[in-house]
Amino acid sequence: MYSSFLATWTCALLLGLCAPLAAAWLPFFGEEIHKHLDLESHHREWDILELLSINGSQTGVSAARGPIPDTPAWRLRAVYDNIQIEPAVVPKIASTLHDEVTFYFVYKQHKKTLGSLLSINLPGRIKPWLQVISNLKTQRLNFFYHVKEDTKTHQASFELPEKVGWTWTRILVSVAQAQVRVWINCADYDKQKLAGHIDLEIPANGLIYFRQEPGLKNKLIGSIQMAKILNYSVNDRVWKCTYDAQFGPSWRPPLLG
Repeated sequence: MYSSFLATWTCALLLGLCAPLAAAWLPFFGEEIHKHLDLESHHREWDILELLSINGSQTGVSAARGPIPDTPAWRLRAVYDNIQIEPAVVPKIASTLHDEVTFYFVYKQHKKTLGSLLSINLPGRIKPWLQVISNLKTQRLNFFYHVKEDTKTHQASFELPEKVGWTWTRILVSVAQAQVRVWINCADYDKQKLAGHIDLEIPANGLIYFRQEPGLKNKLIGSIQMAKILNYSVNDRVWKCTYDAQFGPSWRPPLLG
């Protein structure tokens, strides 16, 4: 009887110790996709909305209802101006970036507008160091970046499906060395070869802006539920797609509206 009790106690203890460790292996989206031997030292996820402490008490912010359950979403009006990450935090983010990075956004943008989802800029420079822009004037997602081989600002451009602007949009922009892959909602992913090996060594004076560029340019007008920087690449979308529950497979935008 004693040995049976000891075995039961040992199993319970091991389960208690292992459960938190098992949970730690799960990325924020609740599904294990990308493993490293030491998750804590290799995988970092930076929640931009959390870093900015966005809440309904701020001017220009009101609560919205997004597609992710139990996750707050916010409607941002033009007067909202809390758009810059604290400069002291930027070096901490930069120190975790090496050869891979992923940007994850869940947003609903006003039609026929151009909005910067995330922009890394250097003081005195017109062109961004790194930027993701959703352009619903041309239906393109533009990714601006630098490579280690030169000092130019390069661009990769991807088509945005016609549903973007009519509904909530999920986007993943994932870079691994010299290749970028993009997932948009439930469409097949697209990939492009970069102009060289991506340079993620953000200069010490780099500044990170959410929803617009410096000088109030290219302001994202609409709602946001997710804006994250991951210091690793992913191999698949982090949301499940079985069908388009909101519109159906034969949906087309209305002629007017």
